[in-house]
Amino acid sequence: MPSATPPDLLLVATRPYTTPVARIPINDLSRTSSEQSAKITEAVSGIIARGSFLKGAYTTELEQRLSAGFENRPVLGVANGTDALYLALCAAGVAAGSGVVTVANAGGYTTGATLRLGGRPLLVDVDRANAQMSADSLVDVLASHSDVAVVVLTHLYGLVGDVERIQSICSDAGVTLIEDCAQSIGAIVGGRPAGTFGQLATLSFYPTKNLGAFGDGGAVVCATRELHDQVQSLAQYGWVERYEVTHPFGINSRIDEIQAAVLLELEPLLASNNQRRREIVAEYGGAISGERYFIADESPRFVGHLAVMVTPTREADAAQLGAAGIGTGVHYPIPDHLQLAWRDSVSMAAALPVTEWLAGAVLTVPCFPGMTDEEVASVATVLASL
Repeated sequence: MPSATPPDLLLVATRPYTTPVARIPINDLSRTSSEQSAKITEAVSGIIARGSFLKGAYTTELEQRLSAGFENRPVLGVANGTDALYLALCAAGVAAGSGVVTVANAGGYTTGATLRLGGRPLLVDVDRANAQMSADSLVDVLASHSDVAVVVLTHLYGLVGDVERIQSICSDAGVTLIEDCAQSIGAIVGGRPAGTFGQLATLSFYPTKNLGAFGDGGAVVCATRELHDQVQSLAQYGWVERYEVTHPFGINSRIDEIQAAVLLELEPLLASNNQRRREIVAEYGGAISGERYFIADESPRFVGHLAVMVTPTREADAAQLGAAGIGTGVHYPIPDHLQLAWRDSVSMAAALPVTEWLAGAVLTVPCFPGMTDEEVASVATVLASL
């Protein structure tokens, strides 16, 4: 395994992998059924007629329904998944100089939120087989850094890694665990929902997510009512009472009624859609050969947010798939410590050889519940020919 950044990593990262007009795209958000569209249109019309656009009945019902899926933990709807991370970090006590352990291969969302609070992102490596945070790397970092306040465990690509062990490690170290479930809503580990192992969890309802809105949206799941109340205050300017600010890092972040209505209509389909995603990735996995593999699992701990293949010949594979009209992409091409804006702000708390190697080897192929069997078979056929 390479132990240093591939020399062409930044160059490769800038190349367009997504086919401009793909016959089979990575995702197709236009495939909403006419029945769902009609129900959503009716709900939106009612919202407009009532003139109740924020903090209304749909938001309340959405928060309650989400809570039921997270062992009745209190949930607060917010504007987007990035705000959810910021608010969770702030509620966990992250401030200037606080160490926040995270990974460098998950798009940079935790790193960005940490820096907004003045915290120090401490980057650890990931496991080769599943691209998730390495528990061994975490142990080493906690042993060598006394300023760690929070560990953010991102369940990348919809796959939950070694959350049980990481929860135990954090508990022993007296460190707050936050689960980033933006890509893993509905995943189950040992009978428990992902998002119930940490003190806080964050959700994103970006349109391409497994439970996606028709715009931005997010939520914070809290282990206690006290944490919920703190997040709620932080999400409304830091108020304790109207116009009375007690938290200096408060922001304005709330989900709107239209997005809540959309999510309530789509939420009953989550379990079946997740199963469909698992089936698609499993079919792809059965088609490939050689050193290629998918970052996936056939159990409920994987919800198939993305179909990500690890391949030693990414450019050639992407070209062959594109020639067949199949869209591809890279999630994510540039690790956090190689981002130009952050090079002086983040700390490589451990060597990141696997992270850097994966950044040059991951390739995303189409996976969404609306894919037809014929489309899935077409992608699998091309994958088998690589």
